[in-house]
Amino acid sequence: MICKNYTVTGEDVNDFMVMESTAYISYTTRLLYHFLFHNGFSKEKLNALHLSFEEENNELVCYQNLMFTEPFLVEMKHCQIGDKINISSSFFNAKNECCAEVIKEVHWFDHTRGHIIATPQQIRQHFNRKLSA
Repeated sequence: MICKNYTVTGEDVNDFMVMESTAYISYTTRLLYHFLFHNGFSKEKLNALHLSFEEENNELVCYQNLMFTEPFLVEMKHCQIGDKINISSSFFNAKNECCAEVIKEVHWFDHTRGHIIATPQQIRQHFNRKLSA
């Protein structure tokens, strides 16, 4: 499990100052990069390994809106690991109320071979150790 605090910015909101669905997806991606970086897989290291991830089938369930300038927490709760990784992230407001959940499917892409591969073991082990607890 990993979490990080953010604040809703002007880039995240629509004309009604409500956080847009694309912003939720973006924050889950940021948290995934943060998790990878924390475990020794910076964007540069992934490039050196000729690896990247591709996101598919993002599903957003919004329970209540997050508003402009509102602080919030994103928590990567759990995942299922196979050839792909399914990650569930929850968004909590300052009152610790769950405002939204995003489920995303991540595939790993090997640039050397030019196709999608199973989650590399060196990355998989960090998900098994950190998120299964």
